[in-house]
Amino acid sequence: MSAAAETEEQAARWLARRDGEDWSDDDQALLHAWIAASLANRVAWLRLESCWRRADRLGSTHAPGRASVPPRRLPRFSPWRAAAGVLLAAALFAAMNAPQPARTYHTARGESRPVTLADGSTIVLNTDTRLRADVDGRARHVVLDSGEAYFEVAHDAAHPFVIDAGRSRVTVLGTRFSVRRDGDRVAVAVVDGRVKVESLPSASPAAPAAAVAYAVLVKNEMASAESGRLTVSVGRPDEVARQLAWRQGKLFLDGMSLAQAAQEFNRYNRVQLVVDDAAAALPLGGSFNVDNVAGFARLLQQGFGLKVEATADQIHVRR
Repeated sequence: MSAAAETEEQAARWLARRDGEDWSDDDQALLHAWIAASLANRVAWLRLESCWRRADRLGSTHAPGRASVPPRRLPRFSPWRAAAGVLLAAALFAAMNAPQPARTYHTARGESRPVTLADGSTIVLNTDTRLRADVDGRARHVVLDSGEAYFEVAHDAAHPFVIDAGRSRVTVLGTRFSVRRDGDRVAVAVVDGRVKVESLPSASPAAPAAAVAYAVLVKNEMASAESGRLTVSVGRPDEVARQLAWRQGKLFLDGMSLAQAAQEFNRYNRVQLVVDDAAAALPLGGSFNVDNVAGFARLLQQGFGLKVEATADQIHVRR
């Protein structure tokens, strides 16, 4: 029996005893001491006593065949009331502790969506993202199936917040950070707090057994995890901010090649950039709105002398 179930059972026994004929002041003092012993005891008592009172009212007004009673004090114990109260309490306890299905959240290409979870944590989903959240009073677990999300996790030392993304796992108590998943590759950037990142080895039976690679990241640290390999880097605050600029609809291209920039624009837009191999390594800089793929193409044509040809759903870039 779990600790919560045992506490509920103790509260039910106290209720049954209190409704007996031999309840005394000493018993009442013992009950008060039990309630005051822990928050769990107090919550269980209040919850079951409420069910007990409702059962009492139900039995007084709706019990079949019950005649009107002259105004006098009735015996405190009623077998019907005791049975109904215990059944109602058991049903309430089961409902409150039944596992809840994970909720699924997703965004379309070019869409961003904020989500508030039951524990007070907030998530902002970036473009083309899908995640499942199972957050209640017992556990806090998120599965990032694809895409990118920014997390502000409510502190709860008793229930770590765990994010599974492919073969990687992120565990926190309360902090602000982002997680991006591209297939098996996962990137984490920490804005504040401490984040544990684990990279699990390959799940292939043919792969040799390997230890789990992990690191604890702090403010302005970033990590990239893939197939049991974990790389950690320390950045400046502006570097982390640029990685999270998508929350303001911005895309920073500093240090990117044209091929990498095209991949980033393609995450947000229906019209896709197709870059010729001869132009793929061209280094770029600057910032753009994530949906301004047409303006980016004009810059390539006017500023770099590249050939740009547009169709209904593609923009081809060539030397």
